[in-house]
Amino acid sequence: MSIVSFAFFAFLGVTLLAYYITPQKFRYVVVLLASALFFLISCGVIPTLIFTGTAVFAWLMAIMIGKNGNRKAILTAAAILPMIAVLIFFKENSFFIDNTRWLRDRTGILSDLTYPTRTIPLGISYYTFLLVSYVLDVSWGKIEPTKNPFKIVLFAGYFPQMTSGPFTRFADVKNELLGRGKFNYENLSFGAQRFLWGLFKKLVLAERLAVIVASVYGNTKLEGAYIFIGAVSYVLQLYTDFSGCMDIVIGASQMFGIKLPENFKTPFYSTSLSEFWRRWHITLGVWLKDYVLYPTLKSRWLQSVRAFCAKRLGKKAGKDIATYIGMLITWFSIGFWHGGSWKYICSSGLFFFVMIVGGLLLEPGFKRLIKWLRINTGAWSWTLFSRMRTWILFTLSVSFGRAADLTDGFRMWRRAFKYNPWVMVDGSLYNLGLDAKDFWVMIFGLLILFIISKMQYGTVEGVRYKLSQQNIIFRWIVFLALFAAVLIFGMYGEHYDPADFIYGQF
Repeated sequence: MSIVSFAFFAFLGVTLLAYYITPQKFRYVVVLLASALFFLISCGVIPTLIFTGTAVFAWLMAIMIGKNGNRKAILTAAAILPMIAVLIFFKENSFFIDNTRWLRDRTGILSDLTYPTRTIPLGISYYTFLLVSYVLDVSWGKIEPTKNPFKIVLFAGYFPQMTSGPFTRFADVKNELLGRGKFNYENLSFGAQRFLWGLFKKLVLAERLAVIVASVYGNTKLEGAYIFIGAVSYVLQLYTDFSGCMDIVIGASQMFGIKLPENFKTPFYSTSLSEFWRRWHITLGVWLKDYVLYPTLKSRWLQSVRAFCAKRLGKKAGKDIATYIGMLITWFSIGFWHGGSWKYICSSGLFFFVMIVGGLLLEPGFKRLIKWLRINTGAWSWTLFSRMRTWILFTLSVSFGRAADLTDGFRMWRRAFKYNPWVMVDGSLYNLGLDAKDFWVMIFGLLILFIISKMQYGTVEGVRYKLSQQNIIFRWIVFLALFAAVLIFGMYGEHYDPADFIYGQF
């Protein structure tokens, strides 16, 4: 069941009604049953059983870890490794199969492997990480294991966030998720507004951008400016699609009075790639930092590496080398999570590792160059340059993730440097799948997105709070205008199937 379908809207409305007419202490049961039904409708019986079995397994192992402190490490490994193995089998096995085939073609000593036929459980990349974090938090003594397995099933299978996150922690959401919150009109109103804004991003913007992206990436004869248009359009599609999904998810959850963490904070205002990843897919970055980077840095083997390097190269070098190794593992994990292929590992992981670490290593030289050139880094022009540089590097990297593979990505960029800027003004852009009307709807929609992002940047309260301070007539004009924009310009209908959310595949 797509979260931009009329079926989901009806499902959400019925669930909300049942939730608020149910006594407070039993409300979590309503959400649990709704989540089970959503999962069952979306992917069938077998994936539902796999999810339930995984959640119950994590719950049981957490209880055993809590009761057996002297065997905590063994039990933790016994809990986490099978869950990761199941995730790899269903989502990332192509990495091992493709690399085995590559070795077979060059050595002839390995047998052929075929891709297994299986239905991928909905949100397996997300619920696996949630359950792993729960087990590790119990193992590290941050939380006590819950005695109720249904609470863990609900935590991992909460239906608004099943498709694309965000990642949550059991300790952060358990009180609200278990139905202890009260009805709040502001939550219902703000949640509905956020939900509608997400629909605007997805149906009005992302779906139109997807047409251009598919046209450019699917036509190997296009050259020059078309390649830049396709790459920029893909970044905008990725943002409007994923952040739109998060707006829908967080908005729907807020209507239940359940607060989910933010996943985006105006990332395109970032002045460096490090800052960008603190603003883009925030919960994934925080999850990997807490459960991959920090444990890796504290591990015995990396401490040994640090001591070895410090003894021979100096204390600072030893610390830096150990940190870079931990970052390498983390960025590889980010790329691997995005997809079991080298194009994702490189485009969404290792590229950023090289850029960020390279920037750290070259930072003293850059500072001397800036001082020598007498550049005022406090000026607005320098901020603009830094933001454009970050945008270009991010666009270049993720463009390879949209290509068929890394080789196809390089071929595409080799075609990019043919001089044909006239295609921007001679009407050729209308040959990329959108007619003039749809093209200008997209342009004006992106302008609205920019204005809202500018209003949002640097604020704590957010645009919805600012809007709530205005007169009621003005507020309703804005709400109705946004609703009309989705209704009139949204790409949906009986004979139209909106594309799945991009991050739903990860």
